[in-house]
Amino acid sequence: MPCYLFTYHGYGTWLPDHPRGYVRRKEGILPTDKHMAECYRKNQREETACFNRDVQRVMIGEAIEACTHQDLRGHGIATDPSHLHVLVSWKSERTWQAVRRSLRSSLTRRLNQEVERRTWFSKQPSRKQVKERSHFEYLLKTYLPKHRGLKWCEDCGVFS
Repeated sequence: MPCYLFTYHGYGTWLPDHPRGYVRRKEGILPTDKHMAECYRKNQREETACFNRDVQRVMIGEAIEACTHQDLRGHGIATDPSHLHVLVSWKSERTWQAVRRSLRSSLTRRLNQEVERRTWFSKQPSRKQVKERSHFEYLLKTYLPKHRGLKWCEDCGVFS
């Protein structure tokens, strides 16, 4: 049974001047670059997305609902003003790419309906495969709970 942690970054939230560097598709993680960040900002077509508490509630609600409709098991969700993590597994033969894309589409559709129509997420959400029980437990009990926004886990429901 595949299990992944998908991370959906808000549009414009992880630019090249980020202290931990930035990611460019097919090149991986690159060092911080203030000049490149200015170029990215000039090319942005919309304001940077910010996930406030209302947006976080919508995202968590939709992620839970999407898991039900897409035959996925949602284990945990954590939010931050700049990103959303979804820890999910499934029994079908679907690829991680298809699952990640379907979740993003569901999240975008709901946010466009309930908040405002805009670009919510960066182009390529990240993913981390969870292969060991110890990694799964770490994500669920340590990593996700330390996030600043609203959180949800299948055993305890929504909490802040």
